Amino acid sequence: MRHVTDIMAVVKVFPEGDEVNLDKLTEEIRDKLPQGYRLVRTDKEPIAYGLNALVLFITLPEQTEGGTNPLEDTIGTIQGVSHVEVVNVTRLGF
Repeated sequence: MRHVTDIMAVVKVFPEGDEVNLDKLTEEIRDKLPQGYRLVRTDKEPIAYGLNALVLFITLPEQTEGGTNPLEDTIGTIQGVSHVEVVNVTRLGF
């Protein structure tokens, strides 16, 4: 039996301001994820003064060249994103 292994990356996405619609931003991120990547959970984390960050739980293939860099680069180019921070990476075995 072949074991499929993925990586779970927990990514914090900081918006440019409180006027950014986080639900729309989440959908845009989901649409732009590279093939093989999957958004499995989304949370919002208060930062300050009504500003929230998105906390995204994204699976990606273990053998992804460049690790989480392609993910960070993809999300970082989306309009409304101030910056992206990978806060945890965990190996998942199935």
